[in-house]
Amino acid sequence: MEAARAEFSEKGIESATTRGIAVRAGCNEVTLFRHFESKQKLLGAVVQDTSEEFLALCECTGEFSGDPNEDLERFARVYNASLERCEGMARAMIGESRRRPHLAKELIGDVLEPFHRSIAGYLAQCQNKGVVRADLNTMAFAEVFTSALMGGLLRRTSGLSDLDREGWIKQTVEIFVRGIS
Repeated sequence: MEAARAEFSEKGIESATTRGIAVRAGCNEVTLFRHFESKQKLLGAVVQDTSEEFLALCECTGEFSGDPNEDLERFARVYNASLERCEGMARAMIGESRRRPHLAKELIGDVLEPFHRSIAGYLAQCQNKGVVRADLNTMAFAEVFTSALMGGLLRRTSGLSDLDREGWIKQTVEIFVRGIS
């Protein structure tokens, strides 16, 4: 799975080959076909494995402070660490999303739903305490917040931003907290 993830991440879905995956895995190409039957089924297995890993990494459990700045920074750091671990596959799926919408939906869409609900639930509690604007659409906030963080990762790792990881997280959180206060 790691060999396939690396091949798809580095070369893209179309350019990745089962031969290249087999070389990385140190096995025979026939062995891959015996286990997965096709490159498409191997890709499906890698997407599912990456999705499960991302879900596990994105768990933001435990007590929150009640301070939106501190707590949203915590969400941002958890999400960013998950993105960094799965960046290659996320980039590959973004590039392939039009040709393989069901796989892109699984890796880029469905996998984020529980994390979005966690952020929205936290913000609803803050609304009840009067810490966050009552008119805030908490799910919309969660989607836009994570999109900004993903955009930051893509820009940083492509050399398109002057902000480093720390700067991007801090600035994103600060801007978003000001908008919801």
